[in-house]
Amino acid sequence: MHGDPRAGVAQDAARGFALLREVVEQGCGMALYKVARCYLRGEGVEKDVAHGVNLLRQVIGQDDATKSDAEIALAVCYMEGNGVEADTVQAAVWCQRAVSGGNAYAIENLRLIRECDFCGTTPARQLCVRCLKVRYCDRQCQLAHGNREINPHKGPCKEHCRRAAEASQPEASGASTSAHHL
Repeated sequence: MHGDPRAGVAQDAARGFALLREVVEQGCGMALYKVARCYLRGEGVEKDVAHGVNLLRQVIGQDDATKSDAEIALAVCYMEGNGVEADTVQAAVWCQRAVSGGNAYAIENLRLIRECDFCGTTPARQLCVRCLKVRYCDRQCQLAHGNREINPHKGPCKEHCRRAAEASQPEASGASTSAHHL
């Protein structure tokens, strides 16, 4: 994908992606992980973060050597809201799983995920009581974050709760889904 000018190989992301797909068809978990990353980044293929996240979940289900790498990649997706709704709780869950798999990168990130979203103190043991998505070290930080002038939590919290309520309502019309294939 990245080429090697010393070996006379030019960079060709599309060709690299095509080769990875061929290896995926042979059952290689590492190649599936790399294909997922290609979708997340748009390297060699049109960017499709939702499909990339689904492929990461497939890698995790295969329980091979790249499982902890896929778990930390999924944790980062949850931290950034990339292909999934931002959710520090889910990010911490996936990061903890990667830590259990021995991923050194996950060990450092778990500490960051568990910091208070207002003051940065670790550990942040309390979740926002409304949306359950943001971590705080105590009630005072939650109140201060909700009421501060710059980037208060109240707006995103209300929006998340509104979307969650809408999602729990039965839909009047059938939802169409599109399938992605490797």
